[in-house]
Amino acid sequence: MRLGTVLIPMFVLCGCEPVELVTTEAGIINGEPIATDEYPSAAQLIVQGTADMPYTMPICTATLIAPDVALSAGHCVDPMLIGLNDMTFCVTFLEDQTWMGSQADPPLPDDAVCSSGYVQHPDFDVMAMPPDGLSNYHDVSLVFLETPIVDRPFAYMPDADEAGQLFEQMEVDIVGYGMQDPYDTSMINERYWAHTFINELAEFEMQVGSDASTGRKCHGDSGGPTYVDVETELVESRRVIGITSRAYAAMEDCNMGGVDMRVDAFLDWIEEAMIQACDDGLRTECDEPGIPRP
Repeated sequence: MRLGTVLIPMFVLCGCEPVELVTTEAGIINGEPIATDEYPSAAQLIVQGTADMPYTMPICTATLIAPDVALSAGHCVDPMLIGLNDMTFCVTFLEDQTWMGSQADPPLPDDAVCSSGYVQHPDFDVMAMPPDGLSNYHDVSLVFLETPIVDRPFAYMPDADEAGQLFEQMEVDIVGYGMQDPYDTSMINERYWAHTFINELAEFEMQVGSDASTGRKCHGDSGGPTYVDVETELVESRRVIGITSRAYAAMEDCNMGGVDMRVDAFLDWIEEAMIQACDDGLRTECDEPGIPRP
């Protein structure tokens, strides 16, 4: 089950009434609320689109990795999964969007910045759910913003040497806008944080958190960041190392630590996609079009 969007309407092409599909994305469990200026690169991802009417919905979490680029999960921007036409994605950094869940097409938050385009990893396939445990689901996406965000810092991604510092049981921080209780879907769309650890580490993915007593992610946290402070001589030591993807075991859902895509495993693709977006006119911050370094 995905740790992505909660209560995404899935629209049938026959023109029938939409039905709501509860997928397995949730918020931070065993965490606490944080202000917008804490972990300032963490954002909530909102989708706008149409079916039989306009819809605006908070769906996932994302991370600002450049003034005009947000990093998220592949399934968070998947047209088949979301079921809307003419999709635009927006990011907000405000603490509380619970009010958005009470109407189909609410106004955007005051700080929202929307997309000029987006891209999924080419090997991501929403229909090909991976088995339990760690594998490589390629569950990565980038959202390009029509206006750069210059009033808050973005997150840096690790280089190969910094990624080599990761190990099992390493302490990390997680941020998301998902559920704070694995059984209560009303507790969602608030900015939460927890201190936890890497329980299992593989080449492309990692499990963040373990049993019910640990900080972990749930519905609504999909695409959201896992942060760590690396050893470095550079001024900035914090790196975003994970992208929330899905449950570790489908039957367990949010009752155990979930799966993150490792950011360092996808640096080549991220670099190429960021440069291509500059070539395609989707970005405005193109003096150094590739991945920024501190």
